Amino acid sequence: MLVLSSCRENPAGQIPSLEAAFARSGSSAAADSLVQQYLVAVKANPGEHENNLRFLTKAAEIKFLNQKDAVGAVRLLNQGLKDHGVGLSLAEPVGMLARIWCAYQYKSTPDLSRNPDDIDLLRATLEKNLPWIDSSLAQLDKELGGATANLQDQALEFIQISEAYSILVQETNPDKQVDLLLKAAGLAKTIGDPNKALRFYYNVAEKMPAHHQAPTALFMMAFIYENDLKDLDKAKSAYELFLQRYPNDPDYADDAKNAIRFLGMSPEEIIRQFENNPQ
Repeated sequence: MLVLSSCRENPAGQIPSLEAAFARSGSSAAADSLVQQYLVAVKANPGEHENNLRFLTKAAEIKFLNQKDAVGAVRLLNQGLKDHGVGLSLAEPVGMLARIWCAYQYKSTPDLSRNPDDIDLLRATLEKNLPWIDSSLAQLDKELGGATANLQDQALEFIQISEAYSILVQETNPDKQVDLLLKAAGLAKTIGDPNKALRFYYNVAEKMPAHHQAPTALFMMAFIYENDLKDLDKAKSAYELFLQRYPNDPDYADDAKNAIRFLGMSPEEIIRQFENNPQ
């Protein structure tokens, strides 16, 4: 009886068991129960700011990822930031907002697209909290620690947040935009998604060809075509385009020439080529 009374008096005490039930089943009913309990706990303890921000962030994540309710997720996150965010780390809630912004950009949140006021507030909140997006990425980067496919969920989060961040700063800080896109591209390639990596490299190589990092992006496009996608025709075209645009590039021009020279050859054939024609 004392245990039941304690749970009724402290709604947060019921959360661990509901989280465990949701982790086991992933069902809609378990998700609904957990979200509802997060909200009950927040209402019951309005002064528990750190817990409440965490509860609202978790509730928003479930609404966005499991219940496909982007509007509800955005509103919970904005409530958390407004009512409980002062003086606390905002890396997780702001990172979650960035992931929703990324999804909105690809028109995969139809409910949010029908709510322009929520969209405006979402963007304004993100632009106000750009340093916390950096913190969110730093936190994920630490968890990844040299990303592998075994950390695909964290890697995808990093990629989504980076892409959202790159959109937010594309007009005000192009160097930051390029840095974010290149990091996202490298991580996408690492976890076995070369097509996504290509898209990020393309955004630098073709949309910002005068940027000092554009040669790297274009060379990596060619490299992915050759080594990941095994599309030798596109690889050759990309290497040739690289040499046309950046014939004197100190980092990659020689590599591009050699790549064309040995394109499609096996390691044994390349060795024989070197033996017969060292130059």
